[in-house]
Formats: sequence, structure tokens, C-alpha cells
Amino acid sequence: MSEQTINITQLLNTFQLFDKNKDGSISSSELRSACEKLHMPINESKMTELFQNRSSIAFEEFCHIMQEYGQFAQDAYFQETFRAFDKNSDGFITAKEIKQTMKDLGEPLTDKQAKEMLKTADLNGDGKLSQDEFRLLFNQITQHAAILPRTPSPGMSANGLKRQFSNASKNLTE
Repeated sequence: MSEQTINITQLLNTFQLFDKNKDGSISSSELRSACEKLHMPINESKMTELFQNRSSIAFEEFCHIMQEYGQFAQDAYFQETFRAFDKNSDGFITAKEIKQTMKDLGEPLTDKQAKEMLKTADLNGDGKLSQDEFRLLFNQITQHAAILPRTPSPGMSANGLKRQFSNASKNLTE
């Protein structure tokens, strides 16, 4: 990921993951939780500044905040993504966990699609993905994801972006 660009798919997925009440915006407590889980320090003065005269921030503002932390956040994003897929916290991801997580994200897969996704990165053929193996799949998905200019279109909503990029992620599993 270059300094001049952001991976919009990663940002959208992160935004949706932390938008707990699914209202299309993130409250101060949701942002604080996101920063803590991504191991991204955000001080109280920054929080006060961001939420002055409002109770939440929209996706575009979230993009600007994440851009400030860009490189630092990339590995944290991978770690959080791995934990989201590793439902039983055993350090491995199964096809069943892939299927469940994708369903939770609003992108349901068939058993066959989940198994194929797992198979593309299961180097040792044990039927589950270690963190190193998952990183291969993660990198494949993020490399195929669209890279957009630093600032997304002001009028584009999180749902609009999701629709725009959902076909790209589905193509990886077909």
C-alpha cells in the first residue's frame, strides 16, 4: 500500500466491523474500540476534536483518520481480520469459519466456495489455515481489491462502496 493510496475495501470492511449498530456511522465509543483493537493510539484531544458538536463520524471521515495511521494500521488490520475469522480462537481458520464470517459480513458463501477459498492458501493440506497461510489469502484478496485515490468521492456511502466492490471479492471465490 503506497502512502498516496488507501485500500478502500480494507477501510470499508473495518468501518463495517466497528459500526456495531449498523447505522452507517461510527460513534466515539465505536471509534475508540476500533482504535484499541487495531492497536492504534488515539489521544483524548483528537477524540474531542473529531466529535466536537456531533455524536458520530461518517465513512469518509473514518477514511481520513485511518489514512493518518496508514502503514501502522495495515498489520493490525491483518491481525484483527484473522481474529474475526478464527471464531474459536485456536489459531487456525477452517472452511466452516470462513463461511460463517463471510455470512456475518453480508457476503454468504456456499460450502464449496468456502472450501475453495481455504484450499487456495492451505499450503500443507491440513484443511485449515495458519496465520501464515491466511496471510497469503489475505494478500491475494487485498491485491485484487480496488485501490482508489486518497479521498473517496464525498457523496459515496459505505453501502455504495460495498456494492461497487462486492463483485471483486466474489470473483476470488468462484
